[in-house]
Amino acid sequence: MESGDLVFCTSKGLIGASIRWAQRREFSETYSKFNHVAILKRGVDGEWYVTQAEAAGVTDDKKLESVAPGGNYVVVPLPNSVDRNKFLEFAQSQVGSSYGFSTILSCALDMLLPDRICLRKSGTWICSGLVAGSLMYGGFVGAQAWPDLYTVIPSDIASAVALSR
Repeated sequence: MESGDLVFCTSKGLIGASIRWAQRREFSETYSKFNHVAILKRGVDGEWYVTQAEAAGVTDDKKLESVAPGGNYVVVPLPNSVDRNKFLEFAQSQVGSSYGFSTILSCALDMLLPDRICLRKSGTWICSGLVAGSLMYGGFVGAQAWPDLYTVIPSDIASAVALSR
């Protein structure tokens, strides 16, 4: 494991189950089994933490083992084509940003009415949007296929990373 690797999570609960259910409309079980994605980071204390967009905003102070309450996670190496330093630099620069509650609503509406309604608020992130932005900043070619960086869902990231291998 290295700082910058991706952490794909499957958590228990209604929100996680809803995200997975919605993703199954477009993706196979392989990619839609994840409802959260975060970025691995080695702390100064030697412990593993995650940088993630969560209800409290973009944070980097949660330990890896706490990222998928009642569920599990998989650490996936960052694609070799991504500049790890730039990827981490962008993610770190977003710590303290607000969570994109309206973006989640916009994603749900996009699944029902594609490209009709956009409710995002600038300066906010959802988990997969933060990772997508970091990947783009790091030069990930697969990010060019995403028409809207801010409403990328966890299965989009999992699929693109898998295809880059």
